[in-house]
Amino acid sequence: MWCLGRLACVSVFGVGFALSTTDSACAGAWTRAVGEGVSIVTTGRRVAPMGGVTGGPVSSDTSISQIYLEYGLLDGLTIGAKSYIELSTTDLTGSSAALGGFVRKRVWQDGRGGVGSVQFGYAHPIDSLLGSTFSEAEPGAVPEAHLAALYGRGWADDWGSAFVSTGAAYHLRREGTADDLRFELTTGYSPWRRFMGIVSLYGLAPLGKGIDASLKIAPSIGYTMWPWVERNEKKPSGPIKPNTIQLGVSYDLLNGNDGLGMSISIWRPF
Repeated sequence: MWCLGRLACVSVFGVGFALSTTDSACAGAWTRAVGEGVSIVTTGRRVAPMGGVTGGPVSSDTSISQIYLEYGLLDGLTIGAKSYIELSTTDLTGSSAALGGFVRKRVWQDGRGGVGSVQFGYAHPIDSLLGSTFSEAEPGAVPEAHLAALYGRGWADDWGSAFVSTGAAYHLRREGTADDLRFELTTGYSPWRRFMGIVSLYGLAPLGKGIDASLKIAPSIGYTMWPWVERNEKKPSGPIKPNTIQLGVSYDLLNGNDGLGMSISIWRPF
């Protein structure tokens, strides 16, 4: 198991720009300890073309908010929920929202940092519950279920800690929308417990018409807010659960016209 800050073990794939239509193939392979959880609140913006970020003309400007929760229910079994709202400020028909949940079961662990899991999840659109803004939108989110196979490995030594994680997921989508396969590969390195750099690749391969294939690269950096303790100060007693802030960008290598995505996330263990 890898840890950002060696305490807040978090599935980075849960911190996407949306629940059903964007970067994440699945959640990470690691399950949480019994009785421990984490919440991740993300806000993001996608601007196209990229020049719009620096004040140029904008053809598409989308704001996205996401809430992600996961909790260790039993040894090797983690449950979770996530929701997102995607709101286009240039075209209201591009707005959507969804709410979903998942169950992740660890099926293999080698005792040397390697872990394998399977995950099942379901997401349902909630556009109709959110008022007039979404009543004008074309159907964006659709009901969908996914089944994922996940693998991860972590290392830790005097040089710091690192991890690599990969996964593949089949997404079964309803209402005439094509099913798809999603893939991810993520690696991260933490030279010390406060900082971690992360680079992710997210791929989507549609199994029908109406959806474009994509390959997104998403670098980010995380900072964990461990308490500062001076040499002569008493160390805090009891469990310490520091918050983490993550800043990231994403770019679709196959669809450059989609512009640049930017996000900020707050991770809070509980």
